[in-house]
Amino acid sequence: MQQNSAQTQTAKPHRYIDSEKDLIDYLSDIQKRNIGRIALDMEGDQGSIRYRYSISVFQCFDGKEAVIIDVLKTGNAAALRDLLTDSAITKVMFSCANDLFMTQNILGCTISPVRDIAIGQKLLNLPINISDHLNIDKKLKDKYQRANWLKRPINPVLLEYAINDVVDLLTVEQSIAERLHAENKFDAYTQQCVALTKKDFTIDHMLHYRAKFPGYKRLRPAQRRAAAAVWVFRELMGNHFDCPVGYILSKQAMMSCIRDPDHAVTCLEMELNRGRNAENRLKKGLIEKLYKEAYTLTEDHFRPLRKP
Repeated sequence: MQQNSAQTQTAKPHRYIDSEKDLIDYLSDIQKRNIGRIALDMEGDQGSIRYRYSISVFQCFDGKEAVIIDVLKTGNAAALRDLLTDSAITKVMFSCANDLFMTQNILGCTISPVRDIAIGQKLLNLPINISDHLNIDKKLKDKYQRANWLKRPINPVLLEYAINDVVDLLTVEQSIAERLHAENKFDAYTQQCVALTKKDFTIDHMLHYRAKFPGYKRLRPAQRRAAAAVWVFRELMGNHFDCPVGYILSKQAMMSCIRDPDHAVTCLEMELNRGRNAENRLKKGLIEKLYKEAYTLTEDHFRPLRKP
């Protein structure tokens, strides 16, 4: 099933879509051509460059034409959601759970219907990977995926990678589907793909402390209350400075700030300004303001702890 490099269909986008009008035209075009399957993938940022998650591009291949959809330019357009949810167009993807997570949390929709090659590989007891089929070194693929996809114009090398990531997916999936049919596993394949697209991947970062704060379930009630406020405070700081929350406070630093819940703000000020010179120190007023807001935002979840 590994594809020879000479068989790769294309390495450059035939069409670069950066407006809602062009996106509407593209959707209309593939519908007129009765395209029933497209290969689809996505590149973006999941909190490593900015605070808010961002989808940079969707790359598509319909068997003839390769397309880059610049989501930073088109925005959350109705035509984009129509394309992603069009029941007449099957989206062939690989290990698409994270793509569903991103689209649900950013665009407010899922991607459907889907044929996820990774699900097929698992049912066939095959190694779950796609790099071998795309003739790209896994380390290089990882490097491209971690690149800054929010920068414009997009580096031509990244565009080439994005297109090469989808042009062979239709062929690979067809081969997987034939093997699934032969082993009477195709129905299980389609059922698992449907179930995946129906899964709710939406999250509330403000409530993530329950699962993500180290040792949260073992904390004393007062410490849990402080942990919730410190967690939400970090989210508010990330939003305020538009940067990844890990750059603001490590989990270890957050843990130190709840050891004495009554002095959490003092500890936060110390941790946030550790190593900063006088000119770059964060003002106590901002810290107090955002911590108070964080405390208020989590109040409803801790009302049983309040005294009568």
